[in-house]
Amino acid sequence: MEKIGVIEIKTTSVKLSIVEVIRNKYFEVGRTIDMPINLTKDFYSDMFIKPAVIKDISAILAVYKKIIEENECTETVCLATEIISEAKNQNGFINELAVVSGFKFEVLTAEEEINSIYTSVINSFNRPKGVIVNIGDYTTKIIAYNRRNILASLVVPYGSIKLYDELKDKSFEERQEFVNEVFGKMISESEFKNQLPEEYDIIGTGEVFKDFGSVCRKAKKYPMELIHNFEANKTDFDKVYSLIKTNVVGTSTKIKGISLQNSKYFPMGLQIMSAVLSNFENEEFVISKLNEVDGILFNKVIALTLEKPISDTLGYSLQMINDFYDRKPNNSQHIYEISMVLFKQLKVLHKLPRPYVRVLRIASYLSNAGYRVNVENAEKVVFDIIKNSTIFGVAQTDIVLAGFVALCKNSDNFNLSEWVRFKEYLTEEDLVAVKKLAVILKIAEALDVTGFGCVKDISCDILGDSVIMKTIVEGDASFEINYTMLCGSDFKKAFGKNLEVL
Repeated sequence: MEKIGVIEIKTTSVKLSIVEVIRNKYFEVGRTIDMPINLTKDFYSDMFIKPAVIKDISAILAVYKKIIEENECTETVCLATEIISEAKNQNGFINELAVVSGFKFEVLTAEEEINSIYTSVINSFNRPKGVIVNIGDYTTKIIAYNRRNILASLVVPYGSIKLYDELKDKSFEERQEFVNEVFGKMISESEFKNQLPEEYDIIGTGEVFKDFGSVCRKAKKYPMELIHNFEANKTDFDKVYSLIKTNVVGTSTKIKGISLQNSKYFPMGLQIMSAVLSNFENEEFVISKLNEVDGILFNKVIALTLEKPISDTLGYSLQMINDFYDRKPNNSQHIYEISMVLFKQLKVLHKLPRPYVRVLRIASYLSNAGYRVNVENAEKVVFDIIKNSTIFGVAQTDIVLAGFVALCKNSDNFNLSEWVRFKEYLTEEDLVAVKKLAVILKIAEALDVTGFGCVKDISCDILGDSVIMKTIVEGDASFEINYTMLCGSDFKKAFGKNLEVL
């Protein structure tokens, strides 16, 4: 495993990310440091980045360089905010940083940003048709795509910071009227809406959407803190909007879940969100944790994504989590494969619709995760690990259900009060499904309890009040078979049949 350093010079901070990489397979951000700065201090009077600001950034980069060297990063990606391209001393600024720190910073073009944002979304969602809305500091990018192709894109020359810089002296209502007019005119006069696919999803990326999600989850007392694929609607937006619109413009206000530097521009970001969302009929939208940096890393680490998106985002995500975090060797892959066979073989009994396959995939692939923390309470630990993991390609309710499936392998672990926390998002059908899937997972684990992989396949015959589970094995699997028979009482309770394993 190697490491890549990523440094981003933003308007309000200089951010360092240490990214752990398995080439041609995965990448995962291991740690981040975000040091506040004021890049545009006294900037607009003459459009020069001031020497004092350059000195502060250079000091931060000197520390980041030591951290990167200490982590033995094989390369460093250095990106700078688009406002630098407007600075009269742009070349001098970048050259001075290169001389002082050794880092050569790049300002992405609009086209490069659009491609990187699209790449991050298409490889982390199972949403084949969509409109991506990225609200940046100085521009807003709107991208329509259909499966593997970008259909249209639009760059509106206003982001949350630029809106503040130009209209901070205006009233909230005057700013909203202005952005509504600008966005409405640019969207209507372009061919953008004419190129939209049918039944598309709206996906929000960038800090504004992530901050909105954080405030929204707290406002509605949402029982999870996951960012990626958090679903919201225009009613949720209106509630947050009404809470934030009274904030004093340009004041860093403590808003729970948002950094102080972001809070200053958050009301402007919401006004842009309002202007964009009002131009589309969709009531719902989802939020992406990933951004253009992740798109760059996808292309850099996984060469395949330069040609086509990852076809199975869920499978990719689960393998990534397992490879990075579970002790090796482990038999997670084999448990997952057996679980899938059992789900298919027992379908006439469990009668669960196909979407529950996603839940079982997550629970079975991560079923060993609890052992990395506490062997004695592994099922309880894995519940917390799953429901706090960023997993691509599935709804957050699938992640919660998977956590309950892993927890309930031991039926004594089921806690009704914990289930009630999610009552607005889960159904009675879900509860029945969890109990059945938990037994399937328990049997799958039992069939490979040794980790030897002796059981290669299973064939189930349902005869009267019994299910005869015939194993296809390589070598001696008598221990696994005897161990699986210990699941008989749980199987009877869940499926109303006696279990025989041969």
